[in-house]
Amino acid sequence: MRFEHLKMTKQPINQSIHCNREDFRASRIKAPIRKNTMAGVGCRARIYAKFDREKHDWVLLKVELNHLHPCSTRKAVHYHENRELTMHAKCIIEVNDEAGIRPNKTFLALANEVGGPSNLGFSEKDVRNYISSRLRSTNVNADVKEMLNYFMQMKELNPNYFYAVNINEDNKFTSAVWVDARCRASYEYYGEVVSFDTTYSTNRHGFPFAAFIGVNHHGKSTLLGCALLGSEEIPSFEWVFTQWLKCMGMAPKGIITDQCKSMFGAIKKVLPNTRHQWCIWHITQKIHNKLGDLFKDRHMWVPIFFKGQFWASMKSTQRSEGMHSFFGGYLNCKTSLVQFVHEFDNVLGTKEQKELEDDAADSRGLIPCSTRSAIERRFQKEYTNEMFRDVQTEFGKKADCTIRAVDEQGNSARVKVEEKILVYETTRYVTFDVHFDRLTHEVRCDCNLFESAGILCCHCLVVLSSYKVNEVPSCYVLPRWSKNIKRKHTYIKSSHDVRRSNESHNIFRELCAHFYNVAQEFVDCDDEADMLHNVLEDARAKLEDYHGKMRNNTVTTAHNSIITGPSTVFGTEDIQAPSKVTTKGCPKGKRLGYELDKSIRKSMQRKRKSVRKNNRVESAANQASEASAQQIAKQ
Repeated sequence: MRFEHLKMTKQPINQSIHCNREDFRASRIKAPIRKNTMAGVGCRARIYAKFDREKHDWVLLKVELNHLHPCSTRKAVHYHENRELTMHAKCIIEVNDEAGIRPNKTFLALANEVGGPSNLGFSEKDVRNYISSRLRSTNVNADVKEMLNYFMQMKELNPNYFYAVNINEDNKFTSAVWVDARCRASYEYYGEVVSFDTTYSTNRHGFPFAAFIGVNHHGKSTLLGCALLGSEEIPSFEWVFTQWLKCMGMAPKGIITDQCKSMFGAIKKVLPNTRHQWCIWHITQKIHNKLGDLFKDRHMWVPIFFKGQFWASMKSTQRSEGMHSFFGGYLNCKTSLVQFVHEFDNVLGTKEQKELEDDAADSRGLIPCSTRSAIERRFQKEYTNEMFRDVQTEFGKKADCTIRAVDEQGNSARVKVEEKILVYETTRYVTFDVHFDRLTHEVRCDCNLFESAGILCCHCLVVLSSYKVNEVPSCYVLPRWSKNIKRKHTYIKSSHDVRRSNESHNIFRELCAHFYNVAQEFVDCDDEADMLHNVLEDARAKLEDYHGKMRNNTVTTAHNSIITGPSTVFGTEDIQAPSKVTTKGCPKGKRLGYELDKSIRKSMQRKRKSVRKNNRVESAANQASEASAQQIAKQ
């Protein structure tokens, strides 16, 4: 199709439609070198049209319909010029891509819907191209702008949505922190202690991804914010912690990280009153090789130094790494930034749904008590099912506990409780001191299970039972694990609930949903279905007439108007894409201990190789000695 425009209005006045096999443009590549197919055969089929200003309509000047080549409507559907994704197909592709469904599965689903791939007006390659061009922008600068536009859109929908972007002196994107409104509200209930850890290979720019993870009232991981770091230096971590603290308004009481020195320095400066603990899992992996260094920093990981502080049963960054592995199912090293934040919403929606399902399970029924204890029944009524299972575990351990000594002074009593513990098929007896107040019924054990996890230990339960205490003090029934509290964040919609398509796609989905609700009521009767078909055809005819009138009015207005000057559209700030980030860790590893594991494996390989070599030397020496002995015997 070719146009001829007016110079002043830039509106088309002449149009010519040619057959795509006309061969209008000659290739610059010589025929012997050219490998791609040539469609042009010199076909003269064409249509000329001119806009009549008096009639305000288009007039056909010349029509030539005779082609110089065979024409097939069945084949023409598969030509590149005629292949087109319908709005329904685009919506399905977007939804399936957000859910992590592969393009070939999406294409098969669309093909089955219409009775086979031949009935579709597009191919599987078109599905993949749409995902690449529409959902995974290849332009790195556009990638950053789309992410910022997404942040601003979420902020407009909910003012409590928080995001912060860091830009360097060259106007390049370096770091970002974002917290969903639902996560922000849940911090009020689950923000006493958080786990913070970084991972790699989650986006095309090489940014380390970091997540703030807490523990909800079911004892399961919950997201409290995410960040993309421009580097793994102290200033980068300081900026992330500062923005996250600005969002939440209150620092956590405890934070668990790995042994990263940059994290340690940033936490010490930004969160000076927060107790910092190192991940015990990473410590156990290094303890054989770096025991001396770890002993100097024992106050950062030995449990005795964290006695008496609540940690929600967290001792490692395992929850963060579990969240990272969950992200790993959606993300890879080619993921764009805008797709990255979209997948964050998917994870957030999955976690939100899981919490709702757990809440529904708690409201539906109770776990039966394992004993006749009134204290157990109290926890059964108050705690969520998951946390009540932990309580029942302690009630089960009561059978392995025995009171060995009691020292009473006034209302205070010091009770020695001996517990039988099985360690590697070996029975051991461990004694714990339990302090009990006979007046207030307050109890405290030096195992510190209640202080660190919020669950009364079996030693305390034995003492309460021995003193015939049937009503547990309310201070030991923590609201944090309660299922009877209405929490604010459960009434807040997450960003996952908001469609990220354009407005036309949202309207299309609403119309489809409306039609589905109407159609399902009249599919059982043929007469009712025919009436519905007739009503739809009448409505379509009226809409086409209305659309034609509006189009004519638009064309008339456009030809009668003159543009006096260029129009300026202001968009988002022209932020440049970041440079490739070089991380300290190896991108091939899924966690920060990868380098350590790699060095340990190499060391073990060297040891095994040395052992095999020594064995071969010994074997050769034994063979030589046996041979010499045989020769001596023969002589």
